[in-house]
Amino acid sequence: MRRSQTSQQTSPTRFVESPAMESVLAVVVLLCCCVVETQTESEVDGLLRELTARVEKLESEYNGKPKVAFSASLRVSDEHYHLGPFDKNTTVVYKKVTTNIGEAYNPDTGVFTAPVRGAYYFTFTCNVGNSGKANAALLKNDVKMAAVYEYANPKSGIYHSGANGVTLDLVEGDKVYVVLWSGSSMFDNSRISMFSGYLLFPSDNK
Repeated sequence: MRRSQTSQQTSPTRFVESPAMESVLAVVVLLCCCVVETQTESEVDGLLRELTARVEKLESEYNGKPKVAFSASLRVSDEHYHLGPFDKNTTVVYKKVTTNIGEAYNPDTGVFTAPVRGAYYFTFTCNVGNSGKANAALLKNDVKMAAVYEYANPKSGIYHSGANGVTLDLVEGDKVYVVLWSGSSMFDNSRISMFSGYLLFPSDNK
């Protein structure tokens, strides 16, 4: 009876509804089922308090995790558009923003700036423009990290496309962007040539 009265006086703990929290709670329930028949009442209560404290710590860490994700395409409108060719290497500015959680991507410059240190994943796609080749690269602080090269015959009306992706370890303030090399071009109609990225997990600042 004493346990029943105690549970009525304590408000239930609310947890974040996430796959991680659901998994932790499932483990808690399993452990309780395994030990409840072999432990005393005080030992079970102590175990529940310990496990609850651990779940609450995980919940706090989950809530404090930075949330960063973006996707953008070259053109805002559905109008067919060719970018390039240029006489010099040019940073590609993806103006149509589909998602920009954390506001780390700048649609005015085409540059993503890491808000926190961590592991990030980036992808970019290039559809060949009227120059007949798409030669582009994803750069981190002016250093090439991944590249795409595709070619096509514009006279045939068929435009090939290429894509690439890479995981990068970034520190706060690192810049990531796509550069179109001189003499090449890209084609878009608001959803073909795109640039996307998101934070996989933050890492220790030390």
